[in-house]
Amino acid sequence: MKIIEAGVSAPEGLADITEQVREYIREVRLKDGFVYIQIPERTCAVTITINDDFNIDKDFLNKINRFLPKYNGMQFTGWTTSNVKASLVGMSEQVMVESGELILGLHQSIYMVEFNGPSTDRRIYLSHMGTTLAEGEEPRLPQVLEDLYAADLAKEQAEKEEQDRIIAEMRAEYAERIRKQKEEAARAAAERWQIIKIIPRKKQNKSRRNRATRATLKTATGSAP
Repeated sequence: MKIIEAGVSAPEGLADITEQVREYIREVRLKDGFVYIQIPERTCAVTITINDDFNIDKDFLNKINRFLPKYNGMQFTGWTTSNVKASLVGMSEQVMVESGELILGLHQSIYMVEFNGPSTDRRIYLSHMGTTLAEGEEPRLPQVLEDLYAADLAKEQAEKEEQDRIIAEMRAEYAERIRKQKEEAARAAAERWQIIKIIPRKKQNKSRRNRATRATLKTATGSAP
């Protein structure tokens, strides 16, 4: 058995201990079997979750705190809340090992979860059971993981291509909408310009008619007996 330590700088948080566990199975030269991880701390837990989301701490803890908040309005829910959270997440894990490698997904890691931090020296106990690597034998990525990682990478590539296609379509649609708006604006401006040119012409024609009318009236008035 080996004891490792981990901690977080916030009241609640996750600490990735995957590399420490890998170092342990290298030290004991575990080939095929299980590694056991247990935290004998009342307010800490251990879990396996994704490692490719930089918001994992925030998202993970926010979801737990939705149904087990530290405060209910202005009322403190009690010191046992952190204990209940740790119990629900779980204070132990066992992970399969094959060919000297942890059986974890492409984007999975092992985390210590702290619910009553900050802390620096939470004790995590590691033990194992299984066969040992032969002398001179080195750990290697097992075929099951190679197949799993290849499938995950292919899926991620397909999702990225689909995302790129959707983004390209949205950009094209946006560009087309902007083009139509510009055409409509140009057409409206041209129509306004035509109206502006017509109005002075109408005023000019009306002024000419008024002058002609006054001249006619003047002439008629001047020629009357």
